[in-house]
Amino acid sequence: MKLCKNCGEINENDSLFCCNCGKSDFVFQEEVTCPHCGATNDKAFAHCTNCGKPLEKQPTQTATASPVAVNLRQEMSDLYDEANASEMSACPECGEMLPLTSIFCHKCGASIAKLTMHKVVKRKVCPHCGQFNANDAIYCSYCFSSLADAESAQLQVVHDVKNLGDVVVKQTMLDDGGGKRKLCPNCGALNAPEETFCVSCGLKLEVDPQKKYCPNCSTENQGDASFCIRCNWSFDGLAPKGPTWECPHCKAQNDHDSAYCTNCGKPRK
Repeated sequence: MKLCKNCGEINENDSLFCCNCGKSDFVFQEEVTCPHCGATNDKAFAHCTNCGKPLEKQPTQTATASPVAVNLRQEMSDLYDEANASEMSACPECGEMLPLTSIFCHKCGASIAKLTMHKVVKRKVCPHCGQFNANDAIYCSYCFSSLADAESAQLQVVHDVKNLGDVVVKQTMLDDGGGKRKLCPNCGALNAPEETFCVSCGLKLEVDPQKKYCPNCSTENQGDASFCIRCNWSFDGLAPKGPTWECPHCKAQNDHDSAYCTNCGKPRK
């Protein structure tokens, strides 16, 4: 699947234009979606870091990042892990070292939220914009001002709980006494509670609603879907829904909810 950079709509890998806004700028997802709670995880993880359940392998073909992108992401991850080594916790079951953002161990699935709950961590406060930065930061990652005269502040690890259907999802946040801030699991930046994407690295911070996976074609569907958006498979054993619409320009078949053709980008007439 790939994400439209203009409106955020998820599209099929073979889509040339977004089915929601008609734009052609996409970014491939490097994460896998947990089939139990809908949270996004690194594709190398065996268990979901939100609900702890196994991440089932998806039979559909996924896009692979270029070697340059993979190496750059690994270098950034190594730098972040090294700088925040003091904020790691060992899994009580398997000993895997886990960051503050983990709710469950990504190696064995054990619950580790209690290990970090109420833990106190330090952050540098930028004297120019007031944003929190890592203790080893030289320049503010938000406004790039010098942190030479920055003071340190203590923040407490807390968890925000959200109900997604029958699944209870936890998200790690830091509280400075004036309110909770979302802690990005990718770069460690702190974000305002209303932020959907990380202001530093762009990672999606909101947990997606629960999804359904079609047993016939493995396509991802909304949790309340009655029919598969690709093959019309009935999740409730009902009669198939109406046919898809045909693009008058290129004759491609499109989902009945699509406003634009996913093949040529022309609007639906």
